[in-house]
Amino acid sequence: LKLILRKSLDEGKIPDLFKLAYVTPIHKGGSKLKPEQYRPVSLTSHVMKIFERVVKRNIMKHLIEQNLLNPGQHGFVPGRSTKTQLLQHYCDIFETLSEGTRIDTIFLDFAKAFDKVDHDILLQKVAKHKIKGKIGLWLLDQEFLNNRKYRVVANGEMSDVQDVLSGVPQGTVLAAVLFIIMISDVDENVKSSIVRLFADDTRISRKITSEEDKVLLQKDLNVIYDWANKNLMKFNENKFEQMSHGEAKNIKIEPYKTQSGNEIKIGETVRDLGIIANNNLLF
Repeated sequence: LKLILRKSLDEGKIPDLFKLAYVTPIHKGGSKLKPEQYRPVSLTSHVMKIFERVVKRNIMKHLIEQNLLNPGQHGFVPGRSTKTQLLQHYCDIFETLSEGTRIDTIFLDFAKAFDKVDHDILLQKVAKHKIKGKIGLWLLDQEFLNNRKYRVVANGEMSDVQDVLSGVPQGTVLAAVLFIIMISDVDENVKSSIVRLFADDTRISRKITSEEDKVLLQKDLNVIYDWANKNLMKFNENKFEQMSHGEAKNIKIEPYKTQSGNEIKIGETVRDLGIIANNNLLF
């Protein structure tokens, strides 16, 4: 086994058997007749997963040492978690309240983010993150991403083999680190608002002390929309949520706009990384 994996890295090749996934649909709730009510769970080679853990450890070591991780990213990063993301977000809120003003937050929702990753764009970003050597070639030659296949297993039946055409390979260990590389520059051109992420879970916040602050927050939102277009990512606009904490004198709370120009729903409560919070900071 060691020789096979060593040869895979040296030659930049992965046996086809290691790139085959078995996908099982798991019912999430609601109507069992609607495909969207199922979550696909992808099972991949255990042997390959062991090797991927070694590769991932080296990639993460490089990203951390070279300070290449997005500081606002809390997903799949050592030492960070949903707790650190929530703590930073609510520290922003308490700081704003202590100043006697308001902070507006928009919670964004990417549509099937992991499945929609464009391979060419991802590989450009892998190169930009200076992942070189044999690991870099192993990824940049698209060996890890290309020619992946899957079969659907349900009710004791198995489908024919199908090609995987896009996305980070679900069920693999490297999927997470590849995705955070993909989304690492989402806030690159955001001028003055705060962007925090947990994997694809994205929020953008700004202190509101004037009408101009509302305009600037909308501009930064538009920057993220432009990033999504450029990177071929889509949003679930109907799942966007807006929440305000605190008060800004004589400045109305008004809905910000989605990418298509619709008003974002203003809510009093939001489900935030597993907790339900309201605009009075009750959980």
